[in-house]
Amino acid sequence: MDRWLFAWRRLKGRLWFRAALYALVGVAAALLAVVGAPWVPEDVADRLGGESVEQILTILASSLLAVATFSLGAMVTAYTAVSSAATPRAASLVTSDEGTQKSLATFVGAFLYAIVGVTAINANYYGAEGRAIIFLVSLCVVALVAFRLLAWIDRLSSLARVGHIVSVVEARTHEALHDRRRRPFISGREGVLKQGALVAAGSTGYVRNVDPQRLQEVAEALDCEVQVIAPPGAFVRRGEPLARISLKTCEDDIRRQFVSAFALGPTRSFDQDPRFGLIVLGEIATRALSPGVNDPGTAMQVIGVGVRLLDDWARTPPDEAEDQVCSRILAPDIAAHDLLSDVMDPIARHGVTDPAVMIRLRKGLWSLAKGAAVFEPAVRRMDQHVLSRCRQATAYKPDFNTIEEAVP
Repeated sequence: MDRWLFAWRRLKGRLWFRAALYALVGVAAALLAVVGAPWVPEDVADRLGGESVEQILTILASSLLAVATFSLGAMVTAYTAVSSAATPRAASLVTSDEGTQKSLATFVGAFLYAIVGVTAINANYYGAEGRAIIFLVSLCVVALVAFRLLAWIDRLSSLARVGHIVSVVEARTHEALHDRRRRPFISGREGVLKQGALVAAGSTGYVRNVDPQRLQEVAEALDCEVQVIAPPGAFVRRGEPLARISLKTCEDDIRRQFVSAFALGPTRSFDQDPRFGLIVLGEIATRALSPGVNDPGTAMQVIGVGVRLLDDWARTPPDEAEDQVCSRILAPDIAAHDLLSDVMDPIARHGVTDPAVMIRLRKGLWSLAKGAAVFEPAVRRMDQHVLSRCRQATAYKPDFNTIEEAVP
């Protein structure tokens, strides 16, 4: 993903960004109403430019601060509930949820609009024409607030539900899997450089994004090839290699150019790291299978989601268009058995004592193998491990027989 697009998506996902944007729009609407005053007919100004506009703004200012505070508290409660019921790795999806951000941003923006509007009216900033415009804008703001409030109430009914979080994680993971499948080698091609200078990381953390276009531009300028050693999701320590280039030496200015294509952070990201989404799904299933939660239904739901995601990944053809290939980039592909292990291994370990979960797991594995041949070797190995674990953990022999006979 382009580094600027990645930075924009990260900024857009911050809770404060959309709220600040809406607040600026609200303040601008309140202050710029005087600009349209010359075009307001005199009879409209006489009818709408009275004292009622100040009362509307006063009501908005007095009520929306409490609404915004309540909404923020509800979001924090949902964040905490998701962290404990699902996994902390999925809790960030609550604050980055677009519907949640729009609701909170609308309340904050409308509150600031009302405050600025009341202040401007008391300072005699508007004439009768400007007050008429503020009246019409205030009616639109009231309608928008009412709509967002109803949407927020509907969002609260599902925001903290584990099933909803599973669906959100599935959507983000599907997007990352699809993009990576279309460009399996990060828009480059498969290959390994046996020798060359190493490009070391300047900090410690997870690789969150790699910009192939930036790597291609730098490699073309230096007339070399670059091999991505640390793809998205890899953890690197300061001084460990991010890439290898087909040059004998790598000076500091050259290294900085290549390092600028890598975005590192303290945590993994859903955007360009499909394995992270599968790991999060596995964690949700693990939490559901814990004795304190005891929710095998969620684990079965995750099995179905995992099969659906991996089947879609296997059926998506790579994009072989020449304009999508960066010819100077070499990168590794994602192994099918790694994808399968990320989401299914935790369920096989923690659900081994539940026959219903194990039966659902084995059926899901073999249905995936029948529909996607690339997973068949990995499914066979995992199924053998599942039966071995069940044989050791299941004290009641008929239960093991049921698990074993679930797949003919």
